[in-house]
Amino acid sequence: MRKRTLIHAGLQTVVPWLAVAAVVIAMAWQQGLFSWGASAVTGPARTIALPGGGFSDGGRCGAEGYHYFPLPASASAPPAAESPAPVPGPRLVLGSYGYEKPSRAPGRFTIGLLFAPGPKGSLELSRTLGGEGVAVEIEGPRGLVGGAHGLPVTWDSATKSGTRDSAQVSLPLEALCPGQDARDVMQRLQAPIDSSNTITGQPAYTLTVSVRDPAIGAQRRSLGLPLGGSLLSANNLVPEDGFMLAGTAY
Repeated sequence: MRKRTLIHAGLQTVVPWLAVAAVVIAMAWQQGLFSWGASAVTGPARTIALPGGGFSDGGRCGAEGYHYFPLPASASAPPAAESPAPVPGPRLVLGSYGYEKPSRAPGRFTIGLLFAPGPKGSLELSRTLGGEGVAVEIEGPRGLVGGAHGLPVTWDSATKSGTRDSAQVSLPLEALCPGQDARDVMQRLQAPIDSSNTITGQPAYTLTVSVRDPAIGAQRRSLGLPLGGSLLSANNLVPEDGFMLAGTAY
């Protein structure tokens, strides 16, 4: 009887602490302090509408050399070394890219876009980039590991002339192919470096961003350049001269 009384008293002491612990755990979970299992839930191996706009390329998972906007093979090659003379015509450059996981929001990849109009005039891109948005593909040695098209952009402040030269685009985790881990993908998008922070090779995964807008073709024609369509693309590969993140126009 005494043993039962002691057990009952012990339970009375423990239960309040369990209740407090449960409240603490619930609050920590709501604040995103715990991260159990994989870093993100990826999308299915089929095309789906993405939160915030655009569509995934899930139906193309594993495809080699796939780009929503048809690009030449050179679009997936390292950019050529920069020449002293300015490159004629408009260009797209990746200003930055990375993966972020806010404490109370889904993770996402963010990419900064920089548009250079060329040596003359301005590049008056439409707010929705020709109504087609941005296309993003991430490809590894075994083909596409994630991508989307029709992604909306968030423009930085436009100049007085109405031109827009920098923007942000977000790639939600649902755009990754099944089985991919967001943090692992981000690591493979970065060029390897040695102990002295010297780049030793190309990234394992290639990030390609492309846009299509009538203003791009108009700008090229105004400069008297050969017809190259209305496409611009850029990738994360290391240029031949060792500088990071150069863009090429197509």
